[in-house]
Amino acid sequence: MESADDFGGVVRYYEIPALVRPAAPVHLKFTVRNAPSLDPSGAHLADLAVATARERVRRAAIGLPVLRRHYPEARASPGPMRA
Repeated sequence: MESADDFGGVVRYYEIPALVRPAAPVHLKFTVRNAPSLDPSGAHLADLAVATARERVRRAAIGLPVLRRHYPEARASPGPMRA
């Protein structure tokens, strides 16, 4: 849900309803632009991994009300995503 660097790297919250309507069922991915790679993972990156995850959750928490406001008919999946 973040545009490419050459588009300014803005988080596109108000495009969420326009993406969900035609693409449902769809999962939205919230990223943190310019975040360092967490691979290979290890204890040395634990604090960074937690901070990045918190920021992604914060961004999703901002995006969900936008979706609810502009596309109230949208429904979440019935359960956790399975691999």
